[in-house]
Amino acid sequence: MITIPTFLIDRPDLSLLERALLPLIIRHSIRWGDKPHPLSAPFLAELLHHSPREVVEALDALVKKKILSTTRTKTANGVMIFYLLTPLASIPQDMMSTTPSQYTDNNYYLNLSNDFFEELHGYALSVCDREGISRKVFDDFNFDQRSQNRRSFDWFAEFERWIRREKSTKGLLQTSQKTLQEEAKPSPQEFEMAQYFIRKLASIDPQFEEPFDVMSWGSQIKLLIDTGGYTLLDIKAAIDWLFSPKGDWFRPNVPDAHHLRKHFKRIISHTRSFRDGETKLPDGVNIFDIIGRK
Repeated sequence: MITIPTFLIDRPDLSLLERALLPLIIRHSIRWGDKPHPLSAPFLAELLHHSPREVVEALDALVKKKILSTTRTKTANGVMIFYLLTPLASIPQDMMSTTPSQYTDNNYYLNLSNDFFEELHGYALSVCDREGISRKVFDDFNFDQRSQNRRSFDWFAEFERWIRREKSTKGLLQTSQKTLQEEAKPSPQEFEMAQYFIRKLASIDPQFEEPFDVMSWGSQIKLLIDTGGYTLLDIKAAIDWLFSPKGDWFRPNVPDAHHLRKHFKRIISHTRSFRDGETKLPDGVNIFDIIGRK
């Protein structure tokens, strides 16, 4: 949900078209945890279903009122003008001296995207397996970073520093070697899924060489399940899609299990959206709610 300041909408010097443009600009230019990005006039005109010439005039009027600013960007079609909401437009003039400035940085832990957190989680579990320590260490790391909302430019290195610091100060959880091996070792089902993927690769490439360490492929399948919350059926469906006519175009990007895990979110989105040649919508979503009832 995005909250639009009332003092910005209720300004007496705004025209009807300017009032209609402001919510669209705020909606499409401001994203949580990221810097605002500029928008083009044709893009806004298409969203508003209005004349591009009148939209440009309204945008230029907002620039004169110091609500928007402009930037020039070189594109394939030449230099284009983009519009951006000015930082001062979101703060009333009478609050300038009393309102503290706030700074949003993608390097803060709470600002991590879901994709990056999933990548960090997978890396952390692989480090735990490499160091022979319990995977529960990441749970402690995650809880501490979320509660403190710390900032770092390299969260992968930050986790390794966390492990070294814990070892030197209070030590890690004492877990038997047998438990650690069972925790890191892929299950028979995960190992079989890795072999299934290998057989698929070998079936289309006569020169394909079976990996020396098949267990490492099984570990990638295990990480995919542990960090992404996917099931073995999801993974099998994704592999089958890759080796079907529909996924043939993307298969060269997935030469091994590591790249399967890396691109899995994109692959599974295709398998869930297109089945039996028909477009499928998520449960509870009605096509008429999207296109509008007539």
